[in-house]
Formats: sequence, C-alpha cells, structure tokens
Amino acid sequence: MNVLQVNRYSENGTHEKTLGAVYTPPRVAAALVRWAVRSPSDRVVDPSCGEGVFLAAVQTRLADLGSEHPVCIGVDIDPVAASVSGAICDDFFSWVQSAPMFDVVVGNPPFIRSHLFSEQSRSLAFNQMKGMGLHPSRLMSTWAPFLALSCTLLSDNGRLALVVPEELLHVRYAEELRNFLLARFRRVVICVPEKGIFPSVQQSVVLLLCDNELEGPTGLMTMPFADLETGHRYPPDTAPPWVWLSKWTHLFLSASERQLVNESLMQLGWHPLKEYGRVEVGIVTGFNDFFILTENRVHKVDEEFLTPVVSNARDLKGITFSGSDFDALVEKKRPTFLIHVVEPFGNLPLPLQDYLASGVQRGINVRYKCRNREPWYAVPSVWPAHALMLRQAGEVPKLVHLEKQCTSTDTIHRVRWLQPSFGKRHVVAFLNTWTLIACELMGRSYGGGVLELMPSEANRIPMPPPLSTLEDVFDSVDKSVRLRKYDSAIDQVDKIVIPSEVASAQYRGARNILAKLVARRKAKGNGRY
Repeated sequence: MNVLQVNRYSENGTHEKTLGAVYTPPRVAAALVRWAVRSPSDRVVDPSCGEGVFLAAVQTRLADLGSEHPVCIGVDIDPVAASVSGAICDDFFSWVQSAPMFDVVVGNPPFIRSHLFSEQSRSLAFNQMKGMGLHPSRLMSTWAPFLALSCTLLSDNGRLALVVPEELLHVRYAEELRNFLLARFRRVVICVPEKGIFPSVQQSVVLLLCDNELEGPTGLMTMPFADLETGHRYPPDTAPPWVWLSKWTHLFLSASERQLVNESLMQLGWHPLKEYGRVEVGIVTGFNDFFILTENRVHKVDEEFLTPVVSNARDLKGITFSGSDFDALVEKKRPTFLIHVVEPFGNLPLPLQDYLASGVQRGINVRYKCRNREPWYAVPSVWPAHALMLRQAGEVPKLVHLEKQCTSTDTIHRVRWLQPSFGKRHVVAFLNTWTLIACELMGRSYGGGVLELMPSEANRIPMPPPLSTLEDVFDSVDKSVRLRKYDSAIDQVDKIVIPSEVASAQYRGARNILAKLVARRKAKGNGRY
C-alpha cells in the first residue's frame, strides 16, 4: 500500500493516526504474481492497486507467458493513483458489487484501522460480507473485508495472492475469516517474509496464497519466502490448525517445532486454566485519576468506602502480593485506594459528598462509562480476586497470588479459583515451559515487544495439575521472579511439573522454542520483523 492509499481515509483522522502503511517491493509483487498467474489467458485484478506495482508485475508475467490479449485490471479510490496506474477510479466496496469474475486476485489491501474506516465504505463492505454468511466486526481494519470480498471475484479455480497484516493469523475478529479461507480454498499457504524484505515496515505482514488446484497437498501450510521467490508452488508438508489453538500462530514455528509442541501438549494431557478457575477483566472506573487515590488523598474519604486496588503491572514484582507489598506502594504514593460507593448521594458523609460534587464540577459524571451507570460514581464489578494475571507482559506472563485482598483495574486481569486453597500451586505451576509457549502462541504481540493475553485466551491456556510439591518452591520462585531471574524460576517449576516420560532432547527443544518465540516478539517490537 502506498501513501495515497493511506490518505484515502484521511478525512476520518490525521495522517499520523493512519498507521500500518506497508509498501510492496517489486520483488515481492513479482514473486506473488509468478505464483498466482499461471496461464496467458488468466484474467487478473488488483483491488487496491495504488500506483501499480502489482499491475506492472502482472503485465510482465502475462507477456512472458505469451498473452496476446492480457486482461489486467486495477481499482483504486484515489484519482491520482488511478490516473498513474491506468486503473478504475472507484471505491472497491462499491465496484465489487457489479464486478466480473477473475482467475486471479493479487495486491496489497489498505491496512486502515477500524476507527478510520469510512462509514460509507464500511456499510457497503459489511453488508456484502453478511451476504457471504460472515459476521463482520466493527473492530475490523479495512484489509479484512478487502480479503473477504476479493474471494467473491474469483472463479471456482481462481487464485488469491495478497499481502495482508500478520493480524490474519491471530486477531479474534479474523477467526471466522481464517475458517472461511480453509473452507473456500483447497490450499491456504502462509509465507512469512524474511527480515528486511519490507523496508521501513510499520506493521508485520504475511503473504497469503490460496488456490483450488487439484495437484499437491491440501489444507493450511507455510512456505519460506526464498522458496516462493525461486518458483516453488507448494511446500511439501501441511500445517493444520491445532485443536487447542484457534489461531495460526503455530506457523511461526518450523515443522519439527510444531510437531514437538503439539505432540508434547497432547502427551502431557494438561487441562485449560478455565477448569481450575476463571480469568476476568479488571474494573473500569471511567476515570482512574478521580476514583483511585494515593495515600495523601484518602483523608477525603472514609475508610469504609475504600477498597485496595492494583492499577499497574509494574506494581506486581513477584508471584505473590502481600500486605507488605501493598504498604510499600502506599509509601511510594502509588494510587492504591479505590472509591467504592453504591449508596445514594444523600446518605454519604459530607466530605465524600464534597469530593463527588467536585467530580460533577469537572464533568466526570458525564464521561461515557460514568453516565451509563446509576449512580454515576458506583464503579461496578468490584470484588476481591484470588490472583491477578498480567494483561500485558514484557518479559514473561505470570499469575500473582494475592495474600493482600484487593481488586485491579482493567490493565490487569482478575482470577478466581474453583479451589482457592490451591491458589499458590496454580500460580507457581503457570511458570513452566509449555504453558509459557502456549501463552506466546495464544496471545498477541505488538508495540515494544509486549505480549497481551485477553481473558478468552487466558482461560484456554493449558496448565499443569496443582501438585502439592509446587508449594515447596513457591517462595524460591517468587524470589527469582522479583530478581528477574526468569530462567531460574522456570527451571524450578519444570522440574516438578514435567513428567519423566518427556525426553531430555524434547525438553531442550521446548526451551529453545520458548526462547525463539520470546525473541521474535521482542524483535517485532523493535521493528525488526
């Protein structure tokens, strides 16, 4: 996608907010076109052609195949880009409604975030997706409906070759689209570009190749870019989705690594976290600076209306959070006291009434979350958790046992165990190699190399059984984590939860895979992927 494509939705936001511009190098366009265009009679379309890098590659490819009457059409909403490339100037979501059929769709759809998606275009796109039996989400970036509707342009044996965001492999709103692709095409190939192929990339991308050719293997598979560029049509092995993983992030692993992880987890037979408890989001106050107080501000509110709260992951140093940990935060003037009030305003002490009245004067009562609850100051879903889970983790995700009863904001997840007496065991058990591999594959990584786990993902993470011997290493593991000696912590846990049947080579392979996934996440955060 070029700058013109980025600017097409600029009326909805500044250029700086229009993120995810990915510029297709000619060598990438040529490789995709060589894979997709196989006959001089192929009719080809680029649904978002920009200044025509794919169109140029298609014209060259068709000429090399001996085409005398090439059919190569581009569509672009930007009149300048359309003029440069000789394309049809139209909104693809409007044009596609009456478009003819093609043998090949190639290109690089615009990666425009949902909040910058033109409402007119969104309505056109979503109505057509619904007609396909899909259920579009307003969280979708523009690439998703571009991909879905591009499939409607193809003949039964048509081929698709697109540059798409890596989001295809892991975001929740793309899950239905992933299943659709597997049902629509006999073969879905994901090619992860090598480092440096996309210069100045702002968003990690993959190359998506789909066809219905009868020859070759079927299903989901992955291919190195070097093989694609040298003309390989299909990889030798498939990489089917895993039963316990709804995402396609396993494609970041080699065939042998995929086999090791999947077979090991099947061998271990561990249950998902949801069978031991439940991960839920933290509270949403509507305005943390008003509702969460530091120690020097609590004199304004009676103690009975205050609940201890953790509002930042950096306040959770180890795998336990004790009264002394809480007191240390109080001394550091960290925001640690949540105003928890459900009583009518007139029944409250005068100092608290005065404080809430100051919130009305500041307009806090009409903020979105506040104005939709009664009374506006009653923060909902305030309950003490058994444990906390990092929503976003820089080094390793972790669970934290709560010795100090408290709640948390939505920057941290809350956990309730079915058997609270096993809480310490669960928290320690979480820090093992296979559970952490599952976290890397189930979560989502983005800016700064941070791994994010949402409750729906966290509840499916495989966990070891709560063995009593885990309590023996609780304090030692907590100390290691506080010292940021994560390998030491993992070693201690692995020695307890990994059964002797797991071969040493298998175990070393798993540790290497975990290190590879963490390194990839951090490199991606530093812009090296």
